[in-house]
Amino acid sequence: MPNVNREFIPNQIFVGLPWKNARQKYDRLIKKLEARYPLHFTIVGRNDGQDAEDLFEIIKERISSSSYAIFDATGGNANVSLEFGYAEGLEVPRSIYLSAHKASQRASSSNPIISDLHGKRRVQYTNENSLYAQLDKFCKGHDFTKRFEEGLKKGFKGLTKGNKKRGRALAIKLVRALDGNSIIRRAQIVQNLQAKGYKGNEIEDVLKVLHDSDVVKTTAGRYADTYIA
Repeated sequence: MPNVNREFIPNQIFVGLPWKNARQKYDRLIKKLEARYPLHFTIVGRNDGQDAEDLFEIIKERISSSSYAIFDATGGNANVSLEFGYAEGLEVPRSIYLSAHKASQRASSSNPIISDLHGKRRVQYTNENSLYAQLDKFCKGHDFTKRFEEGLKKGFKGLTKGNKKRGRALAIKLVRALDGNSIIRRAQIVQNLQAKGYKGNEIEDVLKVLHDSDVVKTTAGRYADTYIA
C-alpha cells in the first residue's frame, strides 16, 4: 500500500528507465496500455536547455506524486538506481523490471550499478511482447483499475453490450483528459469530448458513474471542477 502520509495521484505510475535504450519501447507499449486502462504512466526526460538539477527536482516530484513506480534496471543505469533509492526512501510501492535477454544480461553484469538492486523484487521479460504482458498484468491488478472496472460494471448495468463498450471508451477518454492535471474545469472536459463526437447527456451520465464510484470527482456549481479521486 502507498505511504498514507504522502499525497499522490491514485492512477499515476512513474516509469524510470535507461533513456536511450528503452524509451521508444516503453512509449509504444504505454500508448496501447493507456487506451485500455485508466492508468497514467509518466516518464521524465531531459528537455532542451534543462539542467540536471532541475530535471531531478521534476523526477522527485513525479515519483512522490505517483501511486506506484516502475524502474527498468536493464543495463545497470545509474540514474535508475538513484531514482529507485528515492522511491524506496518515500515508501512508494515499486518494482524493478529487467530484461532476461542474453545481450541485456551481459550489459548488466558488466555494470556495478545493478548490484545495488540485487535482492529487490524484480519482474523479468525477454522481449517487447513479454514486457507488454507483464505491464498488462500490472494494470489489471492496480487498485485504481479495479475500482474503475467495478464502477462501470455497476453503473452500466442493464445497458446493451454496444452501449457498455461505448461508455467504457468514453470513460477512458474522460480519465485521459486529466493526465498531468491535478484538476480541470468540468465544462472544458465536456467541451473536448463533444468535439470527439460524444453527446452532452452521455458525457454527464459517465461522469456521474465515475463520480459515484469514487474514480473521478466533480464539484458542484457553475464553475465545477473535476479531478482524479
